[in-house]
Amino acid sequence: MIRRSFLIAPLAIACLFASQAIYASPVHGLNPTHSMFARSKTVKFNLHNASSSSMNLRAGDTVMTLKAGETITVNLPAGTRIVTDTASSTQPAGALILDVSPEFNGSTVTLH
Repeated sequence: MIRRSFLIAPLAIACLFASQAIYASPVHGLNPTHSMFARSKTVKFNLHNASSSSMNLRAGDTVMTLKAGETITVNLPAGTRIVTDTASSTQPAGALILDVSPEFNGSTVTLH
């Protein structure tokens, strides 16, 4: 009989906490497998040189020459920075032209 009275108090406490744990939400952790399969969105747009001289541009590791009055189509990942490769009369070498974003998709960017 004495053994049963010692078990009643711990059993009552365990039942009290167990009833709250039933309604608790599960723990959500980060799932790193989604980042493995994520692909960066590529953006396709046109670059038009409206100036009277040619421009040398660098997009990532790619160097492009854009002649005066020429329009080229580029397909770059979002977040790519396009900078001047050589100095011109209007801009120094390494000047930022634009950061590629998904909003440029299908548009024409005119450079002066």
